[in-house]
Amino acid sequence: MENDKKLVPKPRRSYPAVMHILALGLVTFVNCFGFPVYNWNKEWPLALTALYLFLTPCYAAAAGAFLAKLFPGKGLRYIVILTGALASVGLACRFFLEFGEVSNTYNFTLPNILFHLAVFLGVLLLSWYRAVKQEQAEGSLS
Repeated sequence: MENDKKLVPKPRRSYPAVMHILALGLVTFVNCFGFPVYNWNKEWPLALTALYLFLTPCYAAAAGAFLAKLFPGKGLRYIVILTGALASVGLACRFFLEFGEVSNTYNFTLPNILFHLAVFLGVLLLSWYRAVKQEQAEGSLS
């Protein structure tokens, strides 16, 4: 029996702090550099619009799955508050990054902010919910 324990390798150490920083940083990063998902006030090139409309929801879906794995026991309220706060930090970073530029006048309008938050948080929460339900289904099968 003692010899069997020597053959089984020890599990690798996980790095929860690094994973938390990466997942939470992804939410902040996407809201800083992926804003606005669609600009309702200024005409953008079609390629840029398509890129933002594709990548931002993809990153939101990935962030939702990450948050489901990082916070398995947390409820919807916790995730909404966390992502809302991080999205606000990302938008504030974007605002101060372009402070004094004319692009802030047509990017930071109420329709752009509300649409961006609705798309990002909506996709993130749907992805989080699906990942939580999938984890519960796999746990009940075991």
